[in-house]
Amino acid sequence: MQALPTRRYPEEVGASRTPEEIVVAFPRPPDALGAATRVRSTLLVSSLQSLRRRGRENDYLALLPAEHHRTVLTLVAGAWIPMPLAEAHYLACQGLGFQRSELLAIGREVGDRIEGSFLATMVRMAGSVGATPWTALAQIGRLYGRIFDGGGGVSVARRGPKDARVRFTGMPLVHIPYYRGAMAGVVEIGLQLFCTKAYVTDVPGTHEGKANIAMDLAWA
Repeated sequence: MQALPTRRYPEEVGASRTPEEIVVAFPRPPDALGAATRVRSTLLVSSLQSLRRRGRENDYLALLPAEHHRTVLTLVAGAWIPMPLAEAHYLACQGLGFQRSELLAIGREVGDRIEGSFLATMVRMAGSVGATPWTALAQIGRLYGRIFDGGGGVSVARRGPKDARVRFTGMPLVHIPYYRGAMAGVVEIGLQLFCTKAYVTDVPGTHEGKANIAMDLAWA
């Protein structure tokens, strides 16, 4: 793969000086991507399954506005749902008071359901040459397009042999801490198909007041 020029991003000015190689670029300049307007229902269906496993469905419904109950409880996997419904779902989940360790566990369960077959196929395809987390990250744009619709995008920068920074733009849900924590778990489980252990952390200051977020990834 030909190395692309090192780029700097606004949140890093005056902060991190780690050189970056862009390995997955945004499809267009971030300001031109707009924001996602729909989410694949599979994300919410899987999320609800995790809440039921923990006996929290009734608590969740008590927090979810009543006008959404019928729609959420009759969701089937594979459909597109509007972003306001997804936001109502994750705001109700936020009210359940899960700790970060629980959010990561929920995210891993959701990721296993929505990513499992997609990434497992990649593992088999790459088996003859050896798959690494970079194998998964190279496909993150395709995976984003399977889950979100209407705008936004994702990029990946290499910061070291086993370190990457993933940036999402145009994702209205990132203002919700529950969503950010669960998303970290989704990313972790995807990477761990290709390594022994993965670590995902938010980059401070990259989601406040914006539909953007950056996450640092490391693995062993």
